[in-house]
Amino acid sequence: MATLIPRMLEEAVQARSGFAAIVAPSRWSRSETWSYERLLDASDRLSASLVAMGVGAGMRVAVMAPPSPRLFATLFALFRLGAVAVMVDPGMGLKGLKLCLGEADCQGFIGSPKAMIARAILGLCPGARIVAHIGNGWLPGYRALVEARSGGTPVYPAAPADVAAILYTSGSTGPAKGAVYSAGTLSAQVVALRDMLDIQPGEVDLSTFPLFGLYAPVLRMTAVIPIMDFTRPASVDAAMLLDMAARYRVDNLFASPAVLARLAKRAEEHGGLDRLKRIVSAGAPVPWPLVRRVRALLRPGASLYTPYGMTEALPIACPSDSGILGDALGRTRCGGGIYLGKPVPGIRVTILPASDEPLGTLPDSLPPGAHGEIAVTGPQVTRSYWRRPEADSRHKMTVDGKVIHRTGDLGYLDSSGDLWYLGRQAQAVRVGGKSYPADACEAVFLDLPGVSRVALVQAGPDCAALVVEPHTRISSANLKAEIRRRAAEVDLDVPIFTVLIHGPFPVDRRHNSKIDRGTLGHWAASQPEVSQGFNRSAIPS
Repeated sequence: MATLIPRMLEEAVQARSGFAAIVAPSRWSRSETWSYERLLDASDRLSASLVAMGVGAGMRVAVMAPPSPRLFATLFALFRLGAVAVMVDPGMGLKGLKLCLGEADCQGFIGSPKAMIARAILGLCPGARIVAHIGNGWLPGYRALVEARSGGTPVYPAAPADVAAILYTSGSTGPAKGAVYSAGTLSAQVVALRDMLDIQPGEVDLSTFPLFGLYAPVLRMTAVIPIMDFTRPASVDAAMLLDMAARYRVDNLFASPAVLARLAKRAEEHGGLDRLKRIVSAGAPVPWPLVRRVRALLRPGASLYTPYGMTEALPIACPSDSGILGDALGRTRCGGGIYLGKPVPGIRVTILPASDEPLGTLPDSLPPGAHGEIAVTGPQVTRSYWRRPEADSRHKMTVDGKVIHRTGDLGYLDSSGDLWYLGRQAQAVRVGGKSYPADACEAVFLDLPGVSRVALVQAGPDCAALVVEPHTRISSANLKAEIRRRAAEVDLDVPIFTVLIHGPFPVDRRHNSKIDRGTLGHWAASQPEVSQGFNRSAIPS
């Protein structure tokens, strides 16, 4: 039987007795450090307080607060009680918050004072009968969630299939959906992360994504909580982050591609990344030039990992810088896709014929090299969405008792069994009755002079545009000439109608890294080069 999160925490306390589990630095006061014993005791006492309020097994409780030792202890308390933690990213915006929390129909709401004010103004979780704030001091009209004088709350005997959490997707490629995590899914995810990254007890973790920080203590790491606005990760103070990495002797750092780019820029001038053992970057495909840039800043023996997965299934694969920049890079630079490497142990990947429709029966998988939709099954794959039968119908299939998740991503398995990513199926561009995945095409142009990011977008019916975000001043004529040269060099079979230059790209709210190709496509369609419809030849002269 799988070891579930509450037991994992107890085992971590036994193995790391006396060591720091969480360190919370502060700009204005002394840092707060909790030992493993303190974390376990706090989760036990908070469990007693939650029970006194009426929280029990199976109850859905929304949790909205910035990372802190008390937040982590509260979440572990909910897992201890068998309650269902509902986690929604505040960065998705007020409209998204209201929609998701209304759908979740939570019986409880626990949040920071700021979240309490937002709840009152927006009417979040109107049906919640248990409402409490995490924070110091008194908040008019609300009771504080404080530790009971004594613990001793028994751990709920959850089965691996019992629902433990509902985690909402970012909503960057469609409406946000609640992925239902069972207790077994959570623990399988922790084990997979530990094994694929070779995490060792006693390592120090600095995570700019709260969920990875929460996992650190059960992975027997010390979690250092960065000083930042987690709803706007791209605005992080890179100097402060690197200073914290040095001060707390950090081994492992998680950063989305947007944060990683800021860290690389700072480190190129002042150093700092060479102290780390491991960097993990996810939330969006990491551009291969950024991988190469960061690799040059790491010490020998250190690695950059770019796990592939999604809220519904994570991790699926975990390529390292050596794999991305090795023999695979030649294929990536010619439009062959983003290298993901071998699926992680326990995950089975199949490639299905691409389709946006629900499938009544499981079709035959495609042979090596054939492009289609990536589908996965394994212990860290969620079984369903919360109250989204149409999403379940599109993305979930059960065969022989095992859930297969259709990711909506296009890719293929090569003859060696390595997985390659081509792009989101919903973001593929259609021209002349043929579909062209965006990410694979964009990777061809990422190292051109002056180019920061590239987006292949649908700029109207039967029209593809390549939109470029420059990082230096560059003339449109020179840029188009460079793109023509590169496309001819690799024999790129993508009918690009025009090349457009755009300022900073619109991106997702959660990681500030996923390109909003839909918004860029609408903008591109309004540009004179497209709207006037001149000479539709591939790669404009």
